[in-house]
Amino acid sequence: MKTNSNKIVIAASIVFLLLSLFLSRRLIFLAKQNQEYRIDMAEINNIRYGLLNADEWKYYLAEILTQKINEFQLTPENQEQLQTQIENLLYRLLDEVDKILQNDMGRIKRFVMNAFVDLEKLKENVPELAEALLEEMAKPENKENLNEYVLGKLDSFVAETFNNDEQVKLNLLLGEYERGDRNITSAYLEQLTNQTTNKLRIDALLLIIFLSFIFGINIFFATKNRQSRLLFLLLVAFIFLLNGITIPMIDIEAKISRLTFQLMGENIIFENQVLFFQRKSIIDVVWILISTRKIDMIFVGFLIFTFSVLFPVTKLACSYFTIRFPQKTARLKWVYFFTYKSGKWSMADVFVVALFMAFIGFNGIIGDQLSHLSNTNKYVEILTTNGTNLQVGFYMFLMFCLAGLFLSETIQKSEPDPN
Repeated sequence: MKTNSNKIVIAASIVFLLLSLFLSRRLIFLAKQNQEYRIDMAEINNIRYGLLNADEWKYYLAEILTQKINEFQLTPENQEQLQTQIENLLYRLLDEVDKILQNDMGRIKRFVMNAFVDLEKLKENVPELAEALLEEMAKPENKENLNEYVLGKLDSFVAETFNNDEQVKLNLLLGEYERGDRNITSAYLEQLTNQTTNKLRIDALLLIIFLSFIFGINIFFATKNRQSRLLFLLLVAFIFLLNGITIPMIDIEAKISRLTFQLMGENIIFENQVLFFQRKSIIDVVWILISTRKIDMIFVGFLIFTFSVLFPVTKLACSYFTIRFPQKTARLKWVYFFTYKSGKWSMADVFVVALFMAFIGFNGIIGDQLSHLSNTNKYVEILTTNGTNLQVGFYMFLMFCLAGLFLSETIQKSEPDPN
């Protein structure tokens, strides 16, 4: 009866381990895909391409100008006077834009400085634009197409004063997803992100359940075969570690969900303006730090890699040799150290706590800054969103820490302490 029970435990462990390996492979792939979609979506919705993009403003300005100009009545007698009125209208419009960007938006102006079109250069073109608009108004056939003409003129003036190099990355992304329009591409990426996020969460939950089941039956239903039981526990810890270091751990996001203000009596609305977004795994962070080629950053990257990747992997490797060759490894002090004592030196558990505290800190800091942003000015209504949250990688790494603690205890209890 006991033999049958042992066989059932081993068979169940093998089946669920194979399922876990399949899920783990799919989970890492999904996480990478989800990360790419989310980063691309954040880039497309970046404030550089919205509130700070002259191409976005020109549509609002063209509509306002057309409405105001259509209120004028052109006659041969008032042509010179009307040109002066159009010039004053253009100056006033640009002054209001400047006031909104530099003053009314308060704390946003730090993002605006040197990022927007040169308004002073635009003002130099006002007489030329006013004269061109007046000529168009004199042609009855162009009256209905005045908006398109104004838009075209603004487009040419903006092209002279705005640095289009900022648009290169956006255009590459729009070309990659072949949706053309920025808003349509953003909606498409949001759909892809939501789909992969749901799959990611389901797979992560199933993986934790399957691996916890393997761990549980090998802890509480101990088999006679000591090696197989401990090897199953070791494999569970390794799978958790692999997912923990390769899957993103945290999202840090700050964005303006909706910004509303009035420009010459007309409502202007900008939505979903991303100020900052990062989503990284441990491996991503290490690679970024090393890629900076700065000594201090490389040193920090080396420390993170050593205590969060190298030590845990070495611990698992030494645990394997302790399980397989208990008599030989008992005489090797460094193997004994990594198997039983390296937990407090690997700092994996400390890293989890530190990351959680960092999450709380980032959440608080971003929340505080966004609350100040929301209370910027009574003339500008700003709704902000703090999207900082923990990701699947954090929970996988947490599960590895717990599995590693139980693994060391179980190995030590099943093997007499050589010292």
